[in-house]
Amino acid sequence: MSDFTNYEHQADGKRRPHPWEEGGFQKQFRVLGENLSWEEADAYALVLAAVSIEYRFRRSGWGWSLEVPAAMGDRAWTEIRRFQDENPPAQEIHEPLATASSSISGMVTALMLLSFHLATTRHGVHEGFILQGGASAEQILQGEYWRTVTALTLHGDAKHLAGNMLAIAVFGTLLCKRIGYGAAWLLILLAGAGGNMLNALLHQSQHLSIGASTAVFGAVGLLGGVKIHHGVNAARSKKALFRRDGIRAWLLPLGAALGLLAMLGSDVQTDVGAHLFGCLCGLILGSLYAFRFSRLVDEGPQLLLLLASLALLAGCWWRVGVLF
Repeated sequence: MSDFTNYEHQADGKRRPHPWEEGGFQKQFRVLGENLSWEEADAYALVLAAVSIEYRFRRSGWGWSLEVPAAMGDRAWTEIRRFQDENPPAQEIHEPLATASSSISGMVTALMLLSFHLATTRHGVHEGFILQGGASAEQILQGEYWRTVTALTLHGDAKHLAGNMLAIAVFGTLLCKRIGYGAAWLLILLAGAGGNMLNALLHQSQHLSIGASTAVFGAVGLLGGVKIHHGVNAARSKKALFRRDGIRAWLLPLGAALGLLAMLGSDVQTDVGAHLFGCLCGLILGSLYAFRFSRLVDEGPQLLLLLASLALLAGCWWRVGVLF
């Protein structure tokens, strides 16, 4: 970027070395902006070039500024302000503060999974719970939709449980800090349930799935979906959605989510379909949530959403007949 410091830009779009010693640029000039990012300075330069106003780049503090002939200063400012009005900054996703609730909720959820597993195994009802609450494709398609949720709390053995406890603590916490603990856990639950539902549609019969891993990959997809929306929104504001930077803005989060799916969820002993569908549901829900509810960060709504997720989980187990 430093090449531009000593160049003059003419209205014809050609860039020439600036003849400082010859006074090629008018001695009287006007500075437009201070500490602009390169993207801002370049965008404003395009605006000036489009209306045939000569300009030059100058280093300004930690960023850039533009200089135009003093006689053209007012017109240049008018054109730049018009550009700003027509291209408002991208709406940022308003992230909640990293509250204590957001920071520890992932660990609390992992401990809840552990407690549930220990309770069922010690009382000798573990196998029965799997039969009653596992994501049986055939039973789900016959109307037992609650299984898509209850299956997320069941695990085959300690190794299966430990891996999901670690993953849900990490990705759940990251999502909580991004969109709030209430929204995060409700969406993780819905993404996991959606993944189990799509997996049932795929297998139709003779398939039983258990484990929180579908919800884990739902969380991975949710993180990607929120980031994709943010990147697309930013690219749209610069009218660069289908340019290289714009494509990268949504393609990188998508690639990261699918990369995590490939690394963590494609082992031969895992239910790849459930993981894939959980991630897909997460991507969709994350994008939709970021588009519609990005400002929902207050403590009150977050608490209500958390209670809704707990009510959904309890209601599904009540429907099985375990909770009274």
